[in-house]
Amino acid sequence: MRGPGKILAAVAASALAAGCSAAATADAKSTAPAVTQATVTGYRSGGTPAFQSSGPVTVVLRGPAAAGLDQVLNGLPNGGSMNCMENVLLYTITFALSGSRKTIDVAGYECVAAVRVTEDGKTTLRTDSQCDLLSAVRSVLPASAVVTKRAASACRG
Repeated sequence: MRGPGKILAAVAASALAAGCSAAATADAKSTAPAVTQATVTGYRSGGTPAFQSSGPVTVVLRGPAAAGLDQVLNGLPNGGSMNCMENVLLYTITFALSGSRKTIDVAGYECVAAVRVTEDGKTTLRTDSQCDLLSAVRSVLPASAVVTKRAASACRG
């Protein structure tokens, strides 16, 4: 082949290769473990003595409700701080993953809207300064989770 025919053949081969690699990428993403369950715990009381939360109130979310909560978590910016003298634990979330015994453990604190995320033994911090995750947690907990339902002091906006 010469001239334009050679170029068209090269473009077609490139498009075919790109389509194959895109399909391979989509297949790889679809096999990643998905969140299937979220165990959400809020608290009846907290703050005193010694800034301990007590009276756990737990709900279990499954399917799309659990996945939605995970999406909110993944939308939070990385970083933040836990440097507070008075830091009350507001909620915990344990996400279960499909096809795995692994979990993602989340703890949300009142001071500076800190969110601690532990996955595969590695702990990172995120910041929930707009109260997106806290609001999602509050919406699934019953009124008896008083400390969690009333918290918002570290949120801006």
